[in-house]
Amino acid sequence: MNIKNNSRYKMSSEKIETAFLALILNHKYEDINISQICEQANINRSTFYCHYDDINDLVIKIESKFAKSMASIFDYGLKQNHQAFVEMFTFIKENKYFYKAFLSIPYQTLAETNTKIDVLRNIGEKTNIDKTNNIGIFYRASFFGAGIKEMCRLWIKRDCKESPEDMAKLLLDEYKNRNC
Repeated sequence: MNIKNNSRYKMSSEKIETAFLALILNHKYEDINISQICEQANINRSTFYCHYDDINDLVIKIESKFAKSMASIFDYGLKQNHQAFVEMFTFIKENKYFYKAFLSIPYQTLAETNTKIDVLRNIGEKTNIDKTNNIGIFYRASFFGAGIKEMCRLWIKRDCKESPEDMAKLLLDEYKNRNC
């Protein structure tokens, strides 16, 4: 029986996500349909719908996983050093096909919004920052995040020619001596 959280259910989810990520290599997001995903994953449509409402739900769930992994690299906003940014760029390079599609989305996604909220909450809890009296941290985090997103988009467009170490150095050199 394929019940949530059992190994068969998890394996089906992984197959669906892997199929979608494989399809995104050669197709635009808007050109991918459920039939293609099912064929690529070698599953029935009913299996897809057991896991996801539609393709948007699939993308949101994949994106949320990637966002959690990314946030954990930075210890939810508390760790901001060269090694953390090298890890971030390495993670993006290892998952560049997903990020190529993700970073082409012209609006702030649900996972981005939720990650920003989680990061700000964790910074406040762990550093005793009162976010209601320090709205500047919200604006700086938004500005910094948008800059990193655009930097990553361009890097992926260039097929990650620069190393993660070089990208981390570029980023940190840009924000050196700034209170972000």
